[in-house]
Amino acid sequence: MRRPFPLVVAALFLLVSAVPPGVLAQEGTPGAPAGDVQQVAEDVYAFVNSGYVSLFVVTDEGVIATDPSSQRGPERAEAFAAAIASVTDQPVRFVVYSHHHADHAIGGEVFADTAQFISHRNAAPQIAALGDARTPAPTIAFDDYLRLELGGTAIELYYTGRNHSDSSIVLLHPEQRLLFAVDFIPVNALLFQNLPDAYLEEWVESLRWIEENLDFDTLVPGHPPLPGTKETVGQVRGYIEDLMAAVRAAQEQGLADNSPEMVESVRATLEPEYGTWAMFDEWLPLNVEGLLRIWSEAATPTAGTSAA
Repeated sequence: MRRPFPLVVAALFLLVSAVPPGVLAQEGTPGAPAGDVQQVAEDVYAFVNSGYVSLFVVTDEGVIATDPSSQRGPERAEAFAAAIASVTDQPVRFVVYSHHHADHAIGGEVFADTAQFISHRNAAPQIAALGDARTPAPTIAFDDYLRLELGGTAIELYYTGRNHSDSSIVLLHPEQRLLFAVDFIPVNALLFQNLPDAYLEEWVESLRWIEENLDFDTLVPGHPPLPGTKETVGQVRGYIEDLMAAVRAAQEQGLADNSPEMVESVRATLEPEYGTWAMFDEWLPLNVEGLLRIWSEAATPTAGTSAA
């Protein structure tokens, strides 16, 4: 994985091109609380609505906002804009897309009159390829690291490698010791369903890099519950490692992939540590299914290549 450049201030302005979007329609955590604005640090707020969390940072010269998250219609993005207006009369100057999945990216048109849109380089063409009138394409894209300064506030954006997607970035507010990370560091909850568009082995390394390199106390995830802490990162990494080990152990016992017997074996292994996490019963079988799919895809030679 490439490491962030030190203190890179300039951004790359990107002319995006259309490619197959590969965008997922994912649901928020069931049973999430109704819409709300929660102050999570000085001048930093989380907008919680419809099972999604959007972060915004207020400065004297404008607002840095994240994922409009409006796949179900324009109402959530409009509510997000209203929530920001209830806190400050400063305009939104930057909108940061956490990654390219449509359930987090759609809806930014409500800020298009005043804002520039930022994403990882991998996300930019995929967001543009949506062809959605409500979703401005990124005008600023970066590879590994981008530092934003607005109204005396410095925000750092990092690409930590492939995990939940190939375009997920994190937002670090160093002064407030706060990290915003969407979909790949859930708080006391299982990974989403059957791990669509995921890179599980690299996910572990992405989490490890965050543990070793980023300094923060508060973690704000892309879905409730919130907040978490830096310890949450290690807990999620531990879950993935334990899931992989439990599936391998079941295979070594001769249990058929995706069989009820395999799932029950994995469940018995993981439940003491993770059984209280949200969606454990519902999503554990899907996590097993997704892990096996990822392993199978990794073992299958791509077109034009031959196995060694």
